[in-house]
Amino acid sequence: MKKLVSLRYRIPLPSMNIYLTLPKYLTEWVLHDWGDAQGVVRFPRGSAENDVLEMMLDKLGEDEKPAMRKEGQVAIAVPDFKSKPAPYWCVLSQDAQDILKHVIMVRFRVQLWDDLYRVEKLSLPITNSIYDWMTRHGIEHEEKSWEAIRQMFFRQRKAYRKGHKPSKRQI
Repeated sequence: MKKLVSLRYRIPLPSMNIYLTLPKYLTEWVLHDWGDAQGVVRFPRGSAENDVLEMMLDKLGEDEKPAMRKEGQVAIAVPDFKSKPAPYWCVLSQDAQDILKHVIMVRFRVQLWDDLYRVEKLSLPITNSIYDWMTRHGIEHEEKSWEAIRQMFFRQRKAYRKGHKPSKRQI
């Protein structure tokens, strides 16, 4: 990653972050999968999350200061896009934050389903499998997180089963 340099003074510019409030389990998951040593999430180039950022970032006003991190928020690095240099384009509206949160949640649910539906097909107990999945993805073993993830999985399973029509052989 190249360092941004002020054209006027030739000094390095700081990397810019935006801050999102996510459920605890989602914060832990996103930090585990894409967080760096400083606890800043850097989404992969070409990811849906970066596409949302590129499309939705607004320019920082001249008298405006970048947002500061509040307790419980996760820091997300603003990539330096060709058309939107990070030091100047680092503001996300509330609607844009909601869209980014939704994209993160969709990725979480896809990974959850992709990893756990196989376990269920093997007739293994899903309770322990969810705890194992949480461990593998850096999510602390808390009852509240486990219950949220369990409910999410069971809702997905129910939706897939509802849309599934058994063939005559299965009846």
